[in-house]
Amino acid sequence: MKNRKIVRASLFMALAVLFAGLLSPRAAQAQNVSQTAMAASYSVTLKVLPPESFHGPKAEMVRDGGAEPNRLNGPAHPNHHLVAFIEANRKPLEHGKVEIRYRSASSKTGKWTTLPVVRMRVAGKGPGSTHFGNNVELPAGDYEVRVTVDGKGPATFHFSL
Repeated sequence: MKNRKIVRASLFMALAVLFAGLLSPRAAQAQNVSQTAMAASYSVTLKVLPPESFHGPKAEMVRDGGAEPNRLNGPAHPNHHLVAFIEANRKPLEHGKVEIRYRSASSKTGKWTTLPVVRMRVAGKGPGSTHFGNNVELPAGDYEVRVTVDGKGPATFHFSL
């Protein structure tokens, strides 16, 4: 009887560890980040979301200029959608030169990566939903992101996934 309880407890623990191991990579994907900072007179809201589609009949985003989007199943292996919603005078910025750079914050000497910025809008929502960014692969960790708008800023953000 005592051995059965030990076996059950061991089995339960093994299943719990397996379940946690399967979910932990997805936990970083599921976490959403939203922070707002200023780049000169521009209000910049940085969002880190699950990756979003740009192609096909159920595309969530519509490309409106800038770089090519990283496809969900493409060579960049994106697991997040790193984007900046920008306002000028309380109105969404529809056009502008936006640069987004990011690096791992675990080392202050970490190399900055420039994100190929797509100007996009939410499918079916029109120009008022314009935002800038791209799908990107971000492993779990701490990050620093800098966003410049029309050469002004940067707005600086820190977050963990």
